[in-house]
Amino acid sequence: MGQFLRIAIVLFGLWLILRLIKRALAKRHSDSPAPPPPADMLRCDYCGMFMPRNDAITASGKIYCSDKHADADRAKK
Repeated sequence: MGQFLRIAIVLFGLWLILRLIKRALAKRHSDSPAPPPPADMLRCDYCGMFMPRNDAITASGKIYCSDKHADADRAKK
């Protein structure tokens, strides 16, 4: 009977330790900041490359990835 009680106490202790570790890991993951939302992507009207909205250049109602492509598109017409 004493052997059974020792095994039960050891198993209960292991279960308790694993539960505490699992709770600590879950809390650490919930405290991490959320990743930023994806940026809106726009397509260059000259070369077709996609770029974030913040980097896009608008000229004559069209969207370009650089001033060079905006000038080249105007010169093409």
